[in-house]
Amino acid sequence: MQVLGVSEINVLYTFDTRFWKLALVSMVSMLKNRTNKDAKCTIFCMVAPGTRGYRKIEKTVQEFGADLVWRVVRKYENPYRGYNYSRWSPVIFYRLNAHKFFPNVKKMLYLDSDTIVNDDLGELFDTDLSDWAMGAIQDMAPIEIADNENGQYVKDFAQKYLDNGPYFNSGVLLLNLEKMREYEKDLRAVDIPLTYPDQDVLNAGLKGKIYPLPMRYNFAPGVVIPQHFQQEYQKNEKIAIYHFYTIKPYVFDKTSRDLYSMFYKYCMAVGMHPDDFMEWERRYLAKRYKNKYSKLFKPLRVYNNRITLYGFVLKRL
Repeated sequence: MQVLGVSEINVLYTFDTRFWKLALVSMVSMLKNRTNKDAKCTIFCMVAPGTRGYRKIEKTVQEFGADLVWRVVRKYENPYRGYNYSRWSPVIFYRLNAHKFFPNVKKMLYLDSDTIVNDDLGELFDTDLSDWAMGAIQDMAPIEIADNENGQYVKDFAQKYLDNGPYFNSGVLLLNLEKMREYEKDLRAVDIPLTYPDQDVLNAGLKGKIYPLPMRYNFAPGVVIPQHFQQEYQKNEKIAIYHFYTIKPYVFDKTSRDLYSMFYKYCMAVGMHPDDFMEWERRYLAKRYKNKYSKLFKPLRVYNNRITLYGFVLKRL
């Protein structure tokens, strides 16, 4: 739906070399679904040092009539650089610092690299956040399922730190940067055990300051719809943003035909193929495991989507 009141839209991505191609596909999906071409669109990229893809992203963004702001975040500029989580890249914290890096911007829509946009986002960007630090969507973790590890983590976290309030997912955030500057101390003061670091920090630090947005703006395919979204889900509204944090859209036998076709369409728009992402991920994992174990186990071999030691399969990629 076209929203005439929106004169500009600012979209933020944060990534490193591993995810720049995925981020580009997400950008294309967003740009292709814009209905108000008169609104100024700027894509902000906060990236790790050495991140590739600048020329390709700049060319693509400009072809759609949008502007690109590319900001390399040095290690010393990240206030959370002391956090050490081997599962996560430091770029996960960049979204919590956009208010510092872009002091003249009032509002931004943050999108994870593994999102695909399926509708115009003008209405979302036009959401009134005057009294809120950000808008976000409650996490789709099934907190009512006792044997679901993720659901129980979210439930326990909400009980301990959120007074049983909603726990929000950090993959799609509508950022009121003016308020974020006011509440920066609250984010820095978080001192609790963190499992999903950036997500836990923003939930604990901004408790009561996050405006709840509809599920259609951060829908995770492949999960059981939790009770807190059942009523909304039954309305059968068009999903505006798919967030692929449980399944990968480029793995044909792990997703639906429609979602694979949608991802395929946006990949082809920038000269890529879903199979390319499978191969890039395989190479990344192969290099990661080989670097980690080859000094200990020289007979380690990586081939045919498998990591083997003396012929025994250690891991399938």
